[in-house]
Amino acid sequence: MKIRTMWYFTKEASIGLTRNGLMTIATVLTITLSLIVLGSFYIVIANSNYLMDMAKGVLELRVYLKEDADPYVLQSKIIEYQGVKDIKYIPKEEGAKWLEKNLKVNDLFITTENPLPNMISIRLRDDAKVKTLAQKVGLLDGVAEVEYGETFVEAMLIIIQIIWVLGMTLVIIIGVVVLYIIINTIRITVFARRKEIEIMKLVGATDWFIRWPFVIEGIILGLIGATISLLVLSKGYSLLIQYIKQLAPFIPLMTEQLINRQLFVLVGSLGFFFGIIGSMMSLKKFLKV
Repeated sequence: MKIRTMWYFTKEASIGLTRNGLMTIATVLTITLSLIVLGSFYIVIANSNYLMDMAKGVLELRVYLKEDADPYVLQSKIIEYQGVKDIKYIPKEEGAKWLEKNLKVNDLFITTENPLPNMISIRLRDDAKVKTLAQKVGLLDGVAEVEYGETFVEAMLIIIQIIWVLGMTLVIIIGVVVLYIIINTIRITVFARRKEIEIMKLVGATDWFIRWPFVIEGIILGLIGATISLLVLSKGYSLLIQYIKQLAPFIPLMTEQLINRQLFVLVGSLGFFFGIIGSMMSLKKFLKV
C-alpha cells in the first residue's frame, strides 16, 4: 500500500471520528472501562498462579520410611522423578534433635526408644504435579507414608480454577458488549455516508478501498481505549503493591515491570482486536450494493 493511499485512509478515518464526537467518546470510555475490568481480572489470575508457583517452591513432600527401608536406594529413585528439585535424608536421630529444639527440652527420648521414623524431604520444582508425584513416591517399597499438605494444595488449585472460569466468562461477556458498541458506533458513521459508499461502488471502488478508513477508525478507537486502560491499570497496580507491602509484607506479588509487560501485550492486543473486528463487521451490510 502506498504512503499517499494510507494517508488518505487515515484522514478519512479522522473525519469519521470527529463527525460523531459524542459516540466516539462514549465508545472509547466503554472500551477503556471494559479493558480495565479485564485487566484487573488478569492481574488477579496472574498473581494467583504466581502465588501457587511460590507455594510449590517452598512446599515439601515428607516421605516417612519403614524401619527396614534403604534410604539411599529410595533417594536414587526419587531424584529421577519429574518435578523433584532436590532431596534430603533426615534420620530419626536428627528428627529428634529438631523436635527437642522446638519443644525446648533436652534428651526427649533418653528413657524411651525414639519412635520417630526416618524421613526423606523432597523439594519441588515450579512445574511439579504434587499429587501425582506423591502417589508415585508412596508406591515405592520401603515408604510408609507421604505427607504434603494435600488439603492446602487442592484448595489452592480449586480457587485458581474458579478464578479462571470467572475470568474467561467475563472476557466473553465484555468482549461481546464492546464489539456490539463499536459495531453500532461505526455503523452510524457508515449510515451517514451510505450514499457516498454507493457512489464509490458504482464508479468501481473495491470493497477494501471503502473499508480501510473504517477499519482504521475502529483500530484508533480500540488503541485509545487500550492506552488509557494501561495507564490506569499500571498506576492502580503500583498503589496495590504499596498497600499490600504495608498491610501484609509477607505476601509475594508479581513485580510492576513483569505485570506491566504482560498487560501491555494483553490489553493492547484486545484493544486492537476489538477495534478491527468491530469495524469489519459493521460494514458488511452497507457494502452490498
